[in-house]
Parts: sequence; structure tokens; C-alpha cells
Amino acid sequence: MTLTELLQIGDEVVFKVDPQRRAWTDTYKDVPDGTRGVVCGFYDAVIYEPRVPVFVHKPGVYYRRGAVSVLLRDGRIVPGDGSIEMVDKDQEKCRDAAMRGTDGVLRTEQVRLGDLPETKFWEQDQVLVRFPSDEHKMVIGGIDYCHMHKRRDDGSPWPFYRSRFMNGDQSSVEESRIELMERGNVWRYYNNQPLSFDGLKEEADFFQLVGQTEEVPNPKNNLYIWTKEEVLEAIKSGTVHGFSVSGGFFGSGPRINAQRFKDEALGKRVAQMTLKCFGAAA
Repeated sequence: MTLTELLQIGDEVVFKVDPQRRAWTDTYKDVPDGTRGVVCGFYDAVIYEPRVPVFVHKPGVYYRRGAVSVLLRDGRIVPGDGSIEMVDKDQEKCRDAAMRGTDGVLRTEQVRLGDLPETKFWEQDQVLVRFPSDEHKMVIGGIDYCHMHKRRDDGSPWPFYRSRFMNGDQSSVEESRIELMERGNVWRYYNNQPLSFDGLKEEADFFQLVGQTEEVPNPKNNLYIWTKEEVLEAIKSGTVHGFSVSGGFFGSGPRINAQRFKDEALGKRVAQMTLKCFGAAA
């Protein structure tokens, strides 16, 4: 969550600039910490929501509010995004709560402008990339839509495909160097073609990637916090299908995320395999 999503025109804010940011920009040279101002506007932002991973918004091009502008008491207007705090903390908490769904995810207001721009290659496509000195089999990892029509200083096309070598290393590649070898599951999924997976784990990971799972709160506390014993019991009862583990911050330990698949048949297969792996009888 960023403060920009909660702010409104007329809100009073106070500057608190990160020291490292002060070191590389003169923007806040004459705006000491503690300086107060009023939100007077927002920049426009165009966001490209990718096909993978899908979190909240379906793939496409969206409009949303960008960085905030702040009117100082001396009449100057300066950017404030990332360097301000809202003065009214109670109002901030109320707005934050109002913008979150039952799953706790912040729903940012975005206006869908249309589908993603057409590209020759999609995420997970297997390709052959011809570099000046050699060629490599690679996989398209992501697409930098913002730079599709930009050029480098020498006039050459911008390398807007993020591609992955078979050893896991990555490189940005321009389109003219790429030759399609085989379409990946992302293209197949969005074009209603049969999918191919190397085992249940790869299948489950893919459908989580395209937004076909929902995170489930722990019914004991209505929080998205589980112990391994609790989530295994929930899988046995059919409340959830599986779980993933993410690292915790500041030594807090790993965090368990309980997931339920929208495809019930797939979810049941994941549940059975999970219980088998952990030696827990259904």
C-alpha cells in the first residue's frame, strides 16, 4: 500500500524525506522534514497489468492516479509521493480499512482502458535468441510494455522482453533477435488451447500465477496467519486445498498462506498430494 492511494485533494501532509533520497536529488533541498503542505493534485499514470502474475486486476491497460503534488504554505508546489505522511492518522486508518476487501487486499481504483498491446511473444514462450556472438534457447519471463516503442540512444529498438536462460540467468532482449520455438502455457491458457504440465506442482503453480486461487483467512482469528498444524487440518476438512510458505521479516519466521483453487477438481488433487507429502491422512 502506498499513501497516494489513500490521499485526497485538500488533505494536510507533512514531509519526512528519506536521507538517501535527499542525497541524490535537489527536489527537497529547501523542504526540511516537518514542513507541512496540502495535497493539490495528482499526476496521471498508465499501468500495464500483466498476464502473469495476476493479483487483483485482470490483464490489460489501466489508468490510475500517479504521484501526488503538494502545495506548500509559501506557494511552492513540490512532489510528495514517498516523502510525506498524512497528518490525520485516524482518517488514514479509516480510508485504508474501507478500501480493503474481505481478503485484506487493498483495491486501488483503476479504470480499464483496454487490452494489453499485441506482442509477437508471450510470457513462458520458449524461444531462440540470437546474440551477436552466439545463440541460446531461452524462455520469455516478462514484457516491459512501457518501453515497447522506445529506442536507445543509438536509435536501436529497446530490448523490452525479459528473457531467462536455462540456467536461470536473465537478460533483456530486443524483438528482432527472437525466434519462436514453442508457445508456452500462458499463450495457450488465454487462447483456449490445451495446457501441458510436468507434474501436479507445475500445474498448481501455474493456476496460482494466473489468479485462479484465493487466499483463505484462518477461521480461528479471521487473519491470514496459520500454523502448519492448522492448515493441514483445514485441508483435511476441505476448507482449503493447499498452502505456500513465504519468508518473514525481522526474524519473525516463515508465513503460511492458505490457498483455495477456483477449480475444485484441481484443488482436490492438490489437497490429496499435500496431505500425502506431509504424511497426514485425509
